[in-house]
Amino acid sequence: MRIAVVTGANRGLGLEVCRQLAQRDHHVILTARNAEAGQHMATKYGFEFRPLDVSDVESVNNFAERVQDKHGRVDILVNNAGVALDGFDLRVVRDTLAVNYYGAVRVTEALKPFLGTDARIVNVSSGMGELACLGLELRERFSDPDLTLDDLNKLMLKFEEDVAFESHVMKGWPSSAYRVSKVGLNAYTRILAREFEASESPIRVNAVCPGSVRTDMGGTSADKSVKEGAEGIVWAAELDKKEPPTGQFFRDRQSLKW
Repeated sequence: MRIAVVTGANRGLGLEVCRQLAQRDHHVILTARNAEAGQHMATKYGFEFRPLDVSDVESVNNFAERVQDKHGRVDILVNNAGVALDGFDLRVVRDTLAVNYYGAVRVTEALKPFLGTDARIVNVSSGMGELACLGLELRERFSDPDLTLDDLNKLMLKFEEDVAFESHVMKGWPSSAYRVSKVGLNAYTRILAREFEASESPIRVNAVCPGSVRTDMGGTSADKSVKEGAEGIVWAAELDKKEPPTGQFFRDRQSLKW
């Protein structure tokens, strides 16, 4: 039985991903910042629950330690936790990046030392994070095949600084914290994939855009049901082809341009 961790999973898309993974006989660890809501859903559906605030270093480290102590490995990681905050200012930028970008990086790096030998990592992203939302110079920097995690973190910090000085538009950034957070998450996906490939690891890392899904975040007029939105994520979490793809961006199981 494979051990599957899903972040931000007490409702909506994350909860449905947990349900579908459990139906495929995976041991599901549902995580949520809201411990009461998370425990309620885990008990209702028979999942293991672990409290996790992806924006808090101590919470992430405690979570990783407990999972390693109990299970020894993680075979599937779905970085689903995310926010889409109203407005645009420095506070919104920092709060958005703390969850959508730094949170996913923090959780992945904490679990990386004990990932299963053929683990699958799925970063739940968005078409809004395509590189086309950036100016040309930034596009080139984010798509640099030699980009490192340290380089990427500096770029994300530069976004914060440019917003603070109200120069972000002139520097080629969109006025959307959500978009930039997903640009960063997509770039991290590529960096991780290259890292595992360089070490000849069979671990696969991909980003998935679930599409417009009827959730609290997506709204009631969105195109897809939660079930439909989760299916593409679960597909990427179970890639078992002879040479499964890695470092790619998918929607409806089709590869997209970054």
